[in-house]
Amino acid sequence: MLSRLSLTAPLAQRLVRRSMSTVMSNTINITFVDLEGNRAQVKARVGQRLLDVAQRFKVDIEGPCEGGGSPTEVVRTKDWTETTYGEGPTCFVCHVKIPSRFNHLLDNQTLHEKLGLEDAWEDEAGNTSRLACQIFLEKKHDGLVCFVPDMPPIDVI
Repeated sequence: MLSRLSLTAPLAQRLVRRSMSTVMSNTINITFVDLEGNRAQVKARVGQRLLDVAQRFKVDIEGPCEGGGSPTEVVRTKDWTETTYGEGPTCFVCHVKIPSRFNHLLDNQTLHEKLGLEDAWEDEAGNTSRLACQIFLEKKHDGLVCFVPDMPPIDVI
């Protein structure tokens, strides 16, 4: 019995090591580039929103709505789209530009996000425009580059 246990202990240890994740295995690199070309390469954790990472490292992005509030259409299957409430962007301030070479890594942009960006950012919004609050980081985003445009003018009353 003792020899059987000693033979299986190393196997059990290897299995435990494989199944336990480490901080390093859930850490990715993101590069933020501002209008002047300054680059900040930061470490982010899988599961975080791009907006949260930017704010943690003092990148000049604001997101007052924190990505939630308005009704959002969520595609559940090819035949079922559900309107959810209390989710989705409302301010459209956390505009970033993601180079087209990373498009295949991002979830599809919702119509609500696209129209909101066009309304808030007008001519600055384009095919590479996204909201930082709507990008949830995954391991596949390691090496993502994110351009941070200047804030749009805000009318002061």
